[in-house]
Amino acid sequence: MATPRVTLQLISHKDAASMHAILNNPLVSQFNDYTTPLSKSDIKQLIQNDISGYYEGEVIRFTITQNTLNKVIGSCGLYKINKEARTAFLGFELDPEFWQQGYMKETLQTLIPKLVMHYELIMLYAEVNKANTASCKLLEGLGFTNNENIWFCSLKNN
Repeated sequence: MATPRVTLQLISHKDAASMHAILNNPLVSQFNDYTTPLSKSDIKQLIQNDISGYYEGEVIRFTITQNTLNKVIGSCGLYKINKEARTAFLGFELDPEFWQQGYMKETLQTLIPKLVMHYELIMLYAEVNKANTASCKLLEGLGFTNNENIWFCSLKNN
């Protein structure tokens, strides 16, 4: 899956070094729900969990590669996919070097409709710290509504 500026690919172990740098960046980790620093072994396990979760139908995570630089600049995807309830949580991280340039908006505007259709979702959630104003603004622009630190987007009429 690609846009003019980025390519999305299922995460794999070859992405470990890039994800290690991104997830351990203090500007990124301050808003995530894991303890840093993450070791290389921790990153390998996170990626393995994503791969296993994908095959179990509970997770789908993509790396975001900037096309011109051919560099992994982040990741995004769904977790806690509940096929019976037709719900999932959206998660995303982006290298701060690429913040405020529209990369994540471009990525999610391409990805979300495809995943919603594939998983037949009727509700999408995102858990975002309210201090993370850029992510909150992004979600609002994508049609999500805030309820404390949980954002939700009803997809019934989409």
